[in-house]
Amino acid sequence: MVHCVVVTGEPESRVAERLAAGGSDTSWSLCRPQDVAARLVSSASPTVVVGVGSAGSAALQAAADDGSVCGIVLWDTPLVGGDLELLGEWPEVAVLGVAHASDRHSLRSVADAFLNSTHPDSDLVVAGVADPTADDAATARVRSWIASRSNVSALAEEVAFAGADGWELHGTRWLPQRADPVPGVVLLHTGRSDRAAYSRLQRLLAEAGLAVLNLDWRGRGESINQGSYFDLAPETRDLAWQDALAALDHLAGLEAVDETRLATVGTVHGAEYAVRAACRDPRVVAVVLLTGYRPQDLSEATHLTSGAVDTLYITCTGHQVTTRAMRELHSAAPPGRSQYLEYPGSALGYQLFELDHDLEPRVVGWLAEVLDR
Repeated sequence: MVHCVVVTGEPESRVAERLAAGGSDTSWSLCRPQDVAARLVSSASPTVVVGVGSAGSAALQAAADDGSVCGIVLWDTPLVGGDLELLGEWPEVAVLGVAHASDRHSLRSVADAFLNSTHPDSDLVVAGVADPTADDAATARVRSWIASRSNVSALAEEVAFAGADGWELHGTRWLPQRADPVPGVVLLHTGRSDRAAYSRLQRLLAEAGLAVLNLDWRGRGESINQGSYFDLAPETRDLAWQDALAALDHLAGLEAVDETRLATVGTVHGAEYAVRAACRDPRVVAVVLLTGYRPQDLSEATHLTSGAVDTLYITCTGHQVTTRAMRELHSAAPPGRSQYLEYPGSALGYQLFELDHDLEPRVVGWLAEVLDR
């Protein structure tokens, strides 16, 4: 089921009322522009954001920061500033413009939004009456379009499973609906974030046909049954690679997943855990390291340069020590499909996703290629 968030500056919304009256295939909620980001964070389902009138621009800007958003409806919305440029840089999200022909300003804005979107499912609805909510045919088209945004090719659900030493681990699991088993990917955040940092990446991976387990490892997110990360003893924090192993076991135990084609993706501390899990689990054949990694010992370096795994190294020039280590590891690896990307500056981890909107699709493309074996 897709969840729809209707964003309006009014305490009540005729738009939300009319759209929600159409059936049970979509869940609905209403919020003000300043509350969009918090409402999206609380949603675990694929989400469509409906921006109504002048609230549409704020809704669009907030939606762009959340990877769970799979569709945008701009309802009588006059766009401003860089809205159109943003839509052009967001190819994986479909856009629906809704307006009446007599409202030239709003019609021009939503038509431009439709034309700037490169998604094949983007569309334009021109209502036959001055108030689009009073046009039954137009409302039905919008309702149907929103329901279609539910990604039937991949199902997402919240999961909890046992880790080592009594930890209860939580995550978001995405399973593509395929006839044959698919590769699996475990996502590992940093020590100062949780799985929400990968909200866009998890969906892109699933849409590419990869099973995903986006994990809150010990002490972060919802995996706090034995305490918060920075309150844990250092030796307990250092064992978070065991949580990555448990996540790999969870994916590998599913009939829908090919246990011989697993991968780990990690950022900073998560990158360390991604490698340590890969060293201990021969089912892991690909690793993505997103800044901040250097080998803890010779065994890690040996594994990464042995040819047993393909590795995508992503780093920044400003992190001189870890960048040098990652560059040397890549240079020492045998010829294959490993790659090395170096950005200018000192961005850490997910900051690179904001600086380069094409980086997440590039990670997805690389993983899809190396796991297609």
